[in-house]
Amino acid sequence: MKNITFFIQNFSRSAGSERVTSIIANALSNKYNITILSICGDNSSFYKINKNIKLLTLIDKNEINNKKYFFKVLHALKKYYSKNKVDLVIDVFASLSIYTLLLKKKYKYKSITWEHFNFNANVGLNKIGRRMSAKKAEYIVTLTEKDKMYYQDALPEMKSKITSIYNPTPYKDVEVDNGLRENIVLSVGRLTYQKGFDILLKTWSKIEKSMNDWKLQIVGSGEEYYNLIQIIKEYGLNNVEITAATNKIDEIYKKAKIYVSTARFEGLPMTMIEAQSFGLPIISFDYDTGPSEIVKSGEDGYLIENGNTEEFNKVLIELMNNEKQIAAFSDKAKISSKRFENSEIEKKWFNLIEELL
Repeated sequence: MKNITFFIQNFSRSAGSERVTSIIANALSNKYNITILSICGDNSSFYKINKNIKLLTLIDKNEINNKKYFFKVLHALKKYYSKNKVDLVIDVFASLSIYTLLLKKKYKYKSITWEHFNFNANVGLNKIGRRMSAKKAEYIVTLTEKDKMYYQDALPEMKSKITSIYNPTPYKDVEVDNGLRENIVLSVGRLTYQKGFDILLKTWSKIEKSMNDWKLQIVGSGEEYYNLIQIIKEYGLNNVEITAATNKIDEIYKKAKIYVSTARFEGLPMTMIEAQSFGLPIISFDYDTGPSEIVKSGEDGYLIENGNTEEFNKVLIELMNNEKQIAAFSDKAKISSKRFENSEIEKKWFNLIEELL
């Protein structure tokens, strides 16, 4: 069997990239020897992972600064590749491809750069990683067709092949009793600046008093937690709950009525795909990539001009006051979610890897 290594920042976290990595790794483990190699973390998995998949960690710390630890990580990677035969490396985020591509010639593996942001989100070392990947990786996999176009337009010197593959939903044919749903507006994700929960809370402050029979529930963990708590206190918000990340998120999706996103940027948001599987209407800012390939505005939710909080408030309140519209959007959302079911997406990954190996 061929040996594939997924190279990721911290697989023990509960974010969308870890979620989708677990799904694809589980599928591939039926045919290949799979290792998930983290730069840092506690060598565990928040999500269900097959027993035949190896979990390894290079640096024994919960979080590290990759720039500061660059050469230490590179040295640890050399030790890993010298001890383990690897046929293919799948880098989860373009920034990690820097390490992979620097060592590729010596250790003779093939590589895939799996882009999880959009091309215009220059977070950390992603910009450098993208340019290196365009020249030295066998493949770049984007999450959306729009992002694929960004790569092709911005990097005409590209030598790598490029394709787009959606993130799959881990949920299929979900049955939800709408009679058990509560007046909950839900948003899920790591508590980071990127996700824009600060924007959501400030927006909710203009809604809460007139819609006091509704609750806003944010589910996630991360470094912005105390900042968000401070905003809740500052604005005197009463109908807000921040729930820690949980592997029982399906129970929360089943109770909510509406899903919202005020993120600053994304690749293809896993949580929106999951929410749609549970028949949740989605109201989201139409940021650069992601929402427009999930939400059919006016059919299963609404896309709002990016950053337009006034319009966001107006549309959210109108939907909260319209149970009939919520039900209609919910039915359409379940149909829309079929695009993200595992079988076709897994097939694309298998075909791609077969081409390389």
